[in-house]
Amino acid sequence: MDLGRYGSRELLKLQIFDFGATPTPRMYFDYSTGSSDETASDRVFAIGGSGGVRRIKFDGSKTKTLTVETQIFTMDHLAMLAGNPIVSGEKDVYKTQIVTVESDGSSGKQVTLDKSPVGASLTFVYKFVNGVKTGSPATITSVTTNVVKFTAADIAIGDEVEVYYKTTVASTHSVNYTTKGFPGYVKLVGDSVYADEVAGELVPVQKVYHKASLQPNYTVTHNATGDPSVLTLVFDLFPIKVDGEDSYGEEIIYDEA
Repeated sequence: MDLGRYGSRELLKLQIFDFGATPTPRMYFDYSTGSSDETASDRVFAIGGSGGVRRIKFDGSKTKTLTVETQIFTMDHLAMLAGNPIVSGEKDVYKTQIVTVESDGSSGKQVTLDKSPVGASLTFVYKFVNGVKTGSPATITSVTTNVVKFTAADIAIGDEVEVYYKTTVASTHSVNYTTKGFPGYVKLVGDSVYADEVAGELVPVQKVYHKASLQPNYTVTHNATGDPSVLTLVFDLFPIKVDGEDSYGEEIIYDEA
């Protein structure tokens, strides 16, 4: 194939591999909103002669980063940032409900919840008035499946109460954000296309980044208005030896025919 003059206006679709002697696939990431491949380095000069002009350049400290922005993310993205695995299985989660107090059939009081609390010690019932909880928590006398019985002098049958409790969920997936968890190393392979101005066709391009690691700084927002949250993923790139040279990666333009 002949080389041409190119323009770039297409996503970089990433394959992410766990780094190692035999890289293993972790995810295919083709739903970002955009990415940028950035290279920086230091340049200093030897200065001499009348006027203190630059005579010789010295280049060094080259760094590369790949920044990817996405409005769609997975738990595995968060697990990579946390540096910890996704754990699946049974887990307790917190719940809160506003419910109406019922009679327990024997002059006592009870509420029926959507889920079953894990126990009386982790269940709290408060009187709910004008949109806020008030007073001290009621005394829980029993918890049977999702029915909570209690005593409270300031709460009557027919009143609204706010209930805080934990319940066990059989199917969960979680990521633990520990103080010692940091992103590990991955290999990145990005596929895109360039537009060839003269030939009038799209040319496949593949960028291979031999070794990378996510920066541990990130933000996920939770807003009721405006655009969806943008998760910005910044990969620091590292060289490895390829054919005796330290290489961050390579870019391959190829003929798919």
